[in-house]
Amino acid sequence: MPSLTPAPLVVALFLPDLGDRPDRQAAVELSHRLLRAGAAVDVVAPMGGGPLRAALDPAIGQIDLAKRHAATSVLALARMAAERRPGLLAAPREAAWIARAALWLARSDARMVALAGDAAADFAAIRAAAPRWD
Repeated sequence: MPSLTPAPLVVALFLPDLGDRPDRQAAVELSHRLLRAGAAVDVVAPMGGGPLRAALDPAIGQIDLAKRHAATSVLALARMAAERRPGLLAAPREAAWIARAALWLARSDARMVALAGDAAADFAAIRAAAPRWD
């Protein structure tokens, strides 16, 4: 279910999985920081399940693309981007090509940020790339 939080900025975080790994934990922490900063946040994954799903705040949208692998999610992610129209799409560096291709296919003007796996650094990168929001 997508985020229902009204906000001036919608951020979609595309994660290849919700496995309990340090970089995915950092992405969950990042989603909470963005939410506290006033952004609407959607966590998008090929398969929505995983150990970290329960750690997501209920105000964070959870979008399951119903795909087995991240690499096969380009079209589904493009469809989500066209329908949801996030202002910014962030993805881990290993999946940045998927996010870029999806935005191109969706003909979206959303900005794309490659996540480094450090919540504080990634938050700063998103703040720098995002249109202004308060």
